[in-house]
Amino acid sequence: MTRRIRRSGLTMPINNPRFVGRSWTRDCDYLNFDLEDSVPQSQKEYARTLVREAIEHGRKGAAEINIRINCAYPEIDVRAAVWPGVSQINFPKAETAEQIKSLDALITEMERIRGIRPGTVRIGATVETTLGVANSYEIASASPRIDAFGPGTGYDMSMDMGVEMFVGFDQFFYNRGEGELIAMALGLERDGSVYMSDTTGNVGNADLALNRARASRKAGLRSGGGLHPNVVAPQNEGLTPTPEEVEDAHRVLAFFHDLDKRGEAEGDMDGQTVDQYEASRASELIEWAALCALRDAEKAAARERTQAADQPVVVEPTSDIEAEQDAEPPDSAQFSETTEPERQEQEQ
Repeated sequence: MTRRIRRSGLTMPINNPRFVGRSWTRDCDYLNFDLEDSVPQSQKEYARTLVREAIEHGRKGAAEINIRINCAYPEIDVRAAVWPGVSQINFPKAETAEQIKSLDALITEMERIRGIRPGTVRIGATVETTLGVANSYEIASASPRIDAFGPGTGYDMSMDMGVEMFVGFDQFFYNRGEGELIAMALGLERDGSVYMSDTTGNVGNADLALNRARASRKAGLRSGGGLHPNVVAPQNEGLTPTPEEVEDAHRVLAFFHDLDKRGEAEGDMDGQTVDQYEASRASELIEWAALCALRDAEKAAARERTQAADQPVVVEPTSDIEAEQDAEPPDSAQFSETTEPERQEQEQ
């Protein structure tokens, strides 16, 4: 599978029209429209009818579209979620390989019915219980639709372990290592992030998001995600190499190529030891930076097209009388001033 750019993403309830309607403006690499925890039981059926509209909104900004389904209703949710334009079905609380194999079969059937190229829709298997952690290798290797895998973390995992969520230590230490090693062993992209102390639970902390993204990239991680628009830009920035890093990587590669021509395995470049391992890291950084640049350009172009298409059509007056009519102030009874609370809501 082609390597995907998933530095930033927002999970949002699919039944919130304001969130979904503005999702394309957020500059996310992907959007995760939720049918699960954020949708109350009484609205599950209605939420399933909103998938195609959500896809349309999200793709206006060229985001990859993910749909998180309910693990209790895979048949119904997959039927509602698999449409052209969907990149991935996220399966929460994954605990067994059999669940993933069954999900793969359901997606395969819907791809056939809806004329989607076989294998297009990926599976995101989210581990959120201790049983899921114990079965992680089997889960991650259960379907070729899985191209990324990560550790068991988050609210549900914390509850299952009987540990508070926001504490000053990494309660998911074992889970992180297990999930990442399994991903590497299977040749999958590693999901997740490094641990940083967070005792507030502030999902919109931009500084924390930036620091975590920068640290995660240095640890070889390349994906992010969140619940608040404030974390999108920091994740895009922190998980993208800086121009200075790219320039330095090119210098490392050039230096190593000279070493190789001379038949030498390593050398000193301004106090830095350069060998095949450093050259490999430099090559990956350059490739990743180029992919990020292409992704950013793709998203920017999509947003520009959408904004241009949404511009109102201006009709020029055809007579002096029409021009005078256009110049008259509107009837104040037909218009009301936007209140401050409404203005703040519009800015979210």
